[in-house]
Amino acid sequence: MTRVVWLHSNRRALGFGVLSLATILCACILGALGVDSLWGRWASAIVAIPVSLFLAVAIWQLASPRLAYENRELLVFLRFGSPLRVPIDVVECFFLGQGPSLLPRPLSDPDAVDETSTIIVRLAESAEEWKHLEVKPTLGLWCDGYITIRGTWCERITPELAKCLNEKLIEAHREVRSKEVLPTA
Repeated sequence: MTRVVWLHSNRRALGFGVLSLATILCACILGALGVDSLWGRWASAIVAIPVSLFLAVAIWQLASPRLAYENRELLVFLRFGSPLRVPIDVVECFFLGQGPSLLPRPLSDPDAVDETSTIIVRLAESAEEWKHLEVKPTLGLWCDGYITIRGTWCERITPELAKCLNEKLIEAHREVRSKEVLPTA
């Protein structure tokens, strides 16, 4: 079965990051080619290396969804590397929430707490092995059988999106039930 994206990353923010980093990388390359000084070339090359790495990570993040469905599993992309694969039977529902964005605070008001919308994935209480998992805190939280996905780094969260996620979940549950083979007596 092919992977179906259920929740995209924040493509607007990541696209801006990719564009900015690509511009800086081009400037470094042009600087290295256009400078007669050996020191200038080295400086451009040294700056280009980490910018290239950040660009690669930003492109990878841009291509990665936050949630996808494949082979009776909900794929959760809340850390680097391969996704966390949760059996779809364990997923009970999606609902809206509110939580801290974890974006840097302005120096003028260091105590300010910016909030963002969240998608919360409720997992079955009986699924003990899925109660707590380590994820990247800026992307979300996985605690007590709930997965919280911060709206900061995913597509815009709306009530319609939550409804659509629940409809996809119902369809996935139906698909799993229809493929189960009943034992013969």
